[in-house]
Amino acid sequence: MNHQQLQVRLTRVLVRRSSHRILNNWYLQQTRPLFSLRRFPRPLSTSTTNNSNNSTKSTVGHNSNTINPKFISELQSTSPHIQINTNKYDLLIRGRGESYHPIAPPAAILTPSSTRDVSTILKLCNKYAVPVVPFGCGTSVEGHVSALTPGSVCLDMKLFKSIGDGYGNDDDDAETDHDDEHENGHEHEHEHEHGDSLKDPCITVGAGVTRLELNEYLRHSGMQFMVDPGADASIGGMVACGASGTTAVKYGTMRDNILSIQCVLPNGTVAKCGTRALKSSAGYDLVSLMTGSEGTLGVITHVTVKLHPIPDCTVAAVCTFDTLYDAAGAVSDMRMCAVDVQRCELLDGRSVEAFVKYTAASNSSSNRSSNNSGSGSGSGSNMEIKPTLFLEFTGPSQTAVEEQVKITESICISSNGSNFQFTADEAERKSLWAARHQLYYASIALRSGADSAIVTDACVPLSAFAQVLTETVKDVEAQGVVGPCFGHAGDGNFHCILPIIGCRDSDSDIDSDSRDSEEYLQKLHLVNDNLIWRTIAAGGTCTGEHGVGYGKIAYLEKQYGKGGVEMMRMIKRGLDPNNIMNPNKVVIIN
Repeated sequence: MNHQQLQVRLTRVLVRRSSHRILNNWYLQQTRPLFSLRRFPRPLSTSTTNNSNNSTKSTVGHNSNTINPKFISELQSTSPHIQINTNKYDLLIRGRGESYHPIAPPAAILTPSSTRDVSTILKLCNKYAVPVVPFGCGTSVEGHVSALTPGSVCLDMKLFKSIGDGYGNDDDDAETDHDDEHENGHEHEHEHEHGDSLKDPCITVGAGVTRLELNEYLRHSGMQFMVDPGADASIGGMVACGASGTTAVKYGTMRDNILSIQCVLPNGTVAKCGTRALKSSAGYDLVSLMTGSEGTLGVITHVTVKLHPIPDCTVAAVCTFDTLYDAAGAVSDMRMCAVDVQRCELLDGRSVEAFVKYTAASNSSSNRSSNNSGSGSGSGSNMEIKPTLFLEFTGPSQTAVEEQVKITESICISSNGSNFQFTADEAERKSLWAARHQLYYASIALRSGADSAIVTDACVPLSAFAQVLTETVKDVEAQGVVGPCFGHAGDGNFHCILPIIGCRDSDSDIDSDSRDSEEYLQKLHLVNDNLIWRTIAAGGTCTGEHGVGYGKIAYLEKQYGKGGVEMMRMIKRGLDPNNIMNPNKVVIIN
């Protein structure tokens, strides 16, 4: 075990034991040598940031979570319509997300309703050195929304719900580089388009619009937004985290489905990144810069996303294999043969077992509460406990799709696959895919008493997918923990779900017997660390779709080297010299 591996493993245990005060101070010292384990680092009492235009000091005490009163006073006097919420319950929700990391609530929640509001807020935050944490739906899992610096404000983007209205009607009052378009009355033609009358295969939405809301709006247009991370995340949040999902094998990730972004920089400047054209070679690729920035470079207010035709024909298929290597080999051959698969998911035997038990338990519960013995019957009872490939094919006609299915069946059989089943019937498709759709809850139910889980995330080259996934499965077994593994096999992205007991109550006074022991948690973190190290060694990335947050900062230097991480720091310092935007996420700026 090398020095860096030891550091990551020891700090995982320390993070679980620490309070938010200790957590924040430790992450501020990430770039320093390994600290002594005999005592915690001495906590900082204040943090002062000087602005070139104002030397006001912002007290960020670790024992109190309060905002500079001058900031609040000026915000209320200049923009009294902006909501300021300090309800304790709401603060906890905004500081939690879906992460297993300790909760770190902000001091207040600000709810802007326009780009102009966001610009006003950021100008004042920059002036008074008030940290800002943008918030979408709170579905991120690596501590993205945790307010690690006391005195932070959460910028809740829930009111940005415009669809098909361009960048909104408030840009003329904000400092943009395209003001003259509005001053001259040249509104964009698409600003009044409707879901059933799209002129181009794209649409502009507010950052607070969720993917399901967008697709509901588009239901009569014949077009659809195809990036599906599973959760009903906001579009702005999906951009900020560089999300993807099960359809990435065909339609790409969020990065591949964005044409333009409107964002507000830390000093209040409103910036337009990209255009509605399908390609451009003009200047720096600012769209890619903001995608995956996780709220550390600015606040995303509007996004123009690509749309795709809703396919006329859809077929689902499943196939079982004796080994993960056989299944991964079939997937590799499919890609080499250019099979047009829309989803390609691989579950290990433990994942299938979790679903079978979950289905049996659900059916038993349903039968006890209903006289209808068929109620709740699932497809899990007759599934083989083997690695299973779940596939979905789409196309313009049944003939075209059937041709892809025949090729895939042939490839699977030649790779030692068996029990290949497929169907075009919607109800049967849902039944075939039930194991994949219910995997998260089935995995948690696999461990009695679990209420949450560590959901790992890594992505490797396709040639290394089977080996890394197999080694992770063996590691889970060796550590004696519960951890079903599965992957988006078509693009090399995979996850391991590690159920936790008492995660959601880690900061409460519940009995310690109702929580996991430190020894068990250490094993879970060891599985996660080993998974990431072997992924990076195989030429992969420590996160394929969840993002870095603060949970994976320690792995970036190993993945990109010191030069790559320093380049990120230089970009951060250049755009956010006062380090107010979601500080201590992605990279650490001292």
